[in-house]
Amino acid sequence: MFMNSIIADLNAAMSKKQLVNIYLNTGDIFYTGYIETYNDDEVIIATYESSGLADGYVAMKTAIIESVERQSEDLDSIKEKMLIAKDEGLMESKPSELHFDTNNNLFPQILIQAYLNQEVILIHDNEAERFYTGMVKKINNDSFKFLRVNKFDFMQNELVTMGFNQSMIIEFQGRELSVMSKVMDKVKENNIAKTAESINNIIDLLNDSFHHHNLVEVRCRYNDHFFYVGEVIMLNDSGAILKVVDMSGQFGGYVFIRMNGIQRVTVGNDYLELVQLMKDQNIADHNASQPVLNDSREFDSTEDNLNAILTQSMNKHQLIRLQLKSGSNFLGYPEKIGPESMKFSLLDETVNFFIYGQKIPLNDIVEVGFEYIYAYLDEQRLRRKGDM
Repeated sequence: MFMNSIIADLNAAMSKKQLVNIYLNTGDIFYTGYIETYNDDEVIIATYESSGLADGYVAMKTAIIESVERQSEDLDSIKEKMLIAKDEGLMESKPSELHFDTNNNLFPQILIQAYLNQEVILIHDNEAERFYTGMVKKINNDSFKFLRVNKFDFMQNELVTMGFNQSMIIEFQGRELSVMSKVMDKVKENNIAKTAESINNIIDLLNDSFHHHNLVEVRCRYNDHFFYVGEVIMLNDSGAILKVVDMSGQFGGYVFIRMNGIQRVTVGNDYLELVQLMKDQNIADHNASQPVLNDSREFDSTEDNLNAILTQSMNKHQLIRLQLKSGSNFLGYPEKIGPESMKFSLLDETVNFFIYGQKIPLNDIVEVGFEYIYAYLDEQRLRRKGDM
């Protein structure tokens, strides 16, 4: 009976062209998008990022679907951002049209297409209970050869045999996967990485990036959510500004990082080579940056850049992301900046309501992310609603 209600929800969402959140019964994973096609056992969804930008497809077995959400504040927010993306002419990873036969199993058809087109896909392996990025290298009657690609260490790439029924989820033709598919044949396996953890060595590697425009990977002391990849475009005793490159090789905004907030810096590793190849591919494809972002800003190392970034955000009501020493991070803008602290308007967890007047000591700020697409879209959405 439960399965029938899931199929009924998929059918209703597809026939009404409704945006949905699909929640899975495995952990915290969920997907947002439109139902493209389905049968009793499988469904393909045209997925969207939380930014409202199209991001390829995901196929999944209906047996792992916990629920199908067809109405929520979250979906309303994404629909608003999708409208902004359309109005502003933003670049999206709109995948190619599907021509699959729903009367037959969809998973083998996806794997055959990935093999023929040499696409990089992301596949969940039931036995290992984890996702692997890679490429289909050979198709057999009921199994396939899959090259698992370790983006961080190409020497760890591994050719394995998987059964057609060994996976419940396949992501394909997304933003990162599409660009990766174009550059995999250019990847070299003899990169020699160099990592710096002491402040003098960190400064040397950042200085190299500043002068030679090479990419660096920066891990931060107070931020364990993610790391940054980018080019150093400003460096002084107080900190560095990175021109960030996102995981698909596109311009990802800027981040100011205090020098004492940097834990370690790496250059020359396999992942940086891959991101550089993707960045070069995007430049060749005229996809380097979203048209609403300025990816050619310059910063003066003799100025107090942190103050300049905060002041610009305050004056223009531009959303910025603050990372504090405490590990907390906030999205919002300053209301008033004093010599030692500022009053900050921060967005709540739903990114719908401002909490005004939060006092933040300036010395507690270790990172400021600014002028990146996610902040831009939330800012435009709130402006349209009259909340900014």
